[in-house]
Amino acid sequence: MSVFGFYVEVNAGCIVILLLLLYSIKRLPTPQVKYELFQTLVLWHIVYFISDSVWALVNDATIPKNTFTVLAVNYFNAIIMPVVAYNCFMFAEISTRPEMTRKQIERFRCKLRIPIIVQFVVLLISFWIAPDFWLDDRLEPIGFYYFILSFLPLIYWMAGTVRGLLRTRTMLNRANLGTYLIVASYTPGVLVAGGAQVLFALTTPIFCFWCTAIILFAYLHMQNQLISTDSLTMLNNRNRLHDYLHQPREEKDSFVIMVDVDHFKQINDTYGHAEGDRALIIVSQALKKACERLGSSMFLCRYGGDEFLMIAQTEVPDDVVKEVRECLQEEVAKSVSRSYKIEASMGFARWDGNPESFKESMINADKKMYEDKRLA
Repeated sequence: MSVFGFYVEVNAGCIVILLLLLYSIKRLPTPQVKYELFQTLVLWHIVYFISDSVWALVNDATIPKNTFTVLAVNYFNAIIMPVVAYNCFMFAEISTRPEMTRKQIERFRCKLRIPIIVQFVVLLISFWIAPDFWLDDRLEPIGFYYFILSFLPLIYWMAGTVRGLLRTRTMLNRANLGTYLIVASYTPGVLVAGGAQVLFALTTPIFCFWCTAIILFAYLHMQNQLISTDSLTMLNNRNRLHDYLHQPREEKDSFVIMVDVDHFKQINDTYGHAEGDRALIIVSQALKKACERLGSSMFLCRYGGDEFLMIAQTEVPDDVVKEVRECLQEEVAKSVSRSYKIEASMGFARWDGNPESFKESMINADKKMYEDKRLA
């Protein structure tokens, strides 16, 4: 078997793995944008591996090697690679910015596609008008082609890395840090794997190995998040609450604080579930900000539907409630103008730290929350 034959077989194996992964992603119960973007990212990797396999078959002369076929396969690689990098950037961006709406995401995507469209047109014209410029006497692409092949993808990858690292410096984004670091590792891996393949061993599918491995790691991490994290708000879920309650802790009184979004059913019925999701995300951002500002030991989760739960080690629970209300006002003011209010009712009750007594404390906090709702 030729070295290019091995190259194609490895690519084919990676394609099969990603196709199985794509099937698994489609069966996930969550409709969140992040998973849609991840699905698109996997799909474009498959497309690139197919294009790369055709490139190998041309170089192996399995497909006749001439000016047209060489230019065609290298053109498609030079166009598909930036699309892969662009989708990687979008996935990394949304992983650390769950508050973005679909409209904001779509506007962002339209702007980011412009460089790809420009490269698509310019390369097509230059390959058509001056094919001899791009190939040497052996029908191999010149060094400048590899610069074009890697320049735009590296811009997307590096931009995503820098933006994410700056964003995850704040406590509000720590919950997404694990996901982002996995995606961010794509960039240094690409530099090493892609550089090694171009400079030392074009016939060894190093880049293919790396891409498939990092996508699998990202997927496994996302699956783990689904177990303990609410996919919409990126807060802890009830599974994580159960684990937290049974962790060893000092005998220290805490307060259970229940938070319920006011008129949530009306928002859903009048403006649709997408707006209802936006309201929940705004409330979750406010709760995260309040926890950061208070600085004391806090546990925060989405308990279910429009209810959130906080466990705060504090002697002044009224201060926590006041901070949450202030943060909610700030988050609402930052969001796009709306024709409805986003407010929340809250109630709290003391908890002695014993898992057996937690349910009673939560019921008492829930009663006070509904008293607050009636007074609103």
